Amino acid sequence: MVYSRQIADKVYTFGISGKLYKSNVLLYDHQTESLWSQLMEKAIAGPLVGSSLKKLDSSRVRWKTWKKKHPTTLVLSDDTGYVRDYSINPYKGYYLVGRLMFPVGKVRKDLPAKASILGVSVEEGGAKAYPIEVIRKNSGVLHDTIGNTPIRIEISKDGEITSVKDNEGIAVPHIFSFWFAWQAFHPDTKVYHKNSNDPDRKNWK
Repeated sequence: MVYSRQIADKVYTFGISGKLYKSNVLLYDHQTESLWSQLMEKAIAGPLVGSSLKKLDSSRVRWKTWKKKHPTTLVLSDDTGYVRDYSINPYKGYYLVGRLMFPVGKVRKDLPAKASILGVSVEEGGAKAYPIEVIRKNSGVLHDTIGNTPIRIEISKDGEITSVKDNEGIAVPHIFSFWFAWQAFHPDTKVYHKNSNDPDRKNWK
């Protein structure tokens, strides 16, 4: 997810606190050292407690997909002056193990705890989780509704989620998350399911 650094009329700088809440890493701002929950989208401790973060539209796609659309993009260098292999994912082992390292409370059984989901929440209608494994099996556009808000999820032939929009084509901010984290912060979330007998099959265009 991507959030604006502007809170009210001031711009803040953020860092990783190293602290967890419901197994989700908390951010902190350098100016007041308030702690911010990523999935609650607000400060939960410190002088700015209760202040909200504004979620921004973002994309998570393969480099080749991004480069095709934005050929002049600058890339962060891995020449940092430190001896470290940045091609190694330090969390690879964590992804492969089904159990959680830290408790989050009771985890709903709708999906495996570490299933990857696309999370979408709207002000009037609540939240919905779209299992990545399910929606990537189809390319095109998935038309769905969260509450009274129409949602269009566009999936490329390569199985990439290229955009999430409303019926008017306006981008809808979204989050890629593990199921256990999403449901911990959105306990009433709905889950999109799809199979051969699913009447929602007509929603694919």
